[in-house]
Amino acid sequence: MARATMLALLIVPTLCVAIARAAVVEHTFTVGGMKISQLCKESVIYTANQQMPGPTIEVNEGDTVVVHVVNDSPYPLSLHWHGIFQLRNGWADGANMITQCPIQPSGKFTYQFNVTGQEGTLWWHAHSSLLRSTIYGALIIKPRNGTSGYPFPAPDGEIPILLGTV
Repeated sequence: MARATMLALLIVPTLCVAIARAAVVEHTFTVGGMKISQLCKESVIYTANQQMPGPTIEVNEGDTVVVHVVNDSPYPLSLHWHGIFQLRNGWADGANMITQCPIQPSGKFTYQFNVTGQEGTLWWHAHSSLLRSTIYGALIIKPRNGTSGYPFPAPDGEIPILLGTV
């Protein structure tokens, strides 16, 4: 009994500290048209928050990601979180017509998932038709303990590079 009490006194504070360090990282992505001009011709492309590439999401391992998507485009779509382990919440994976129904025009949907056991740079993208070529962005997962995670001295800066077409 004394051992169990001692073990509980050691484990509970450790768990509380780990939980307290986890944050909720929240974004709102409004998907809509944006006019561009290429080769003397104007056209409309669809982006998230009028950005191409879209917003970068930066989290620490263990955080919860919440993304509210507002679909102001004329097309149904979903967002796919490339490489994120969707443990016990596959409906947030964003695979259109597989794990979720698409977000209809004028519709809204909130994605919520925990980033557990992962580090590195991943990406998110629209999971429908050709919208994936202009609606995408980086998802950067930093180590939980706040270290750089590099096996070498940390660089002076980091710039995610995402390639796409218009």
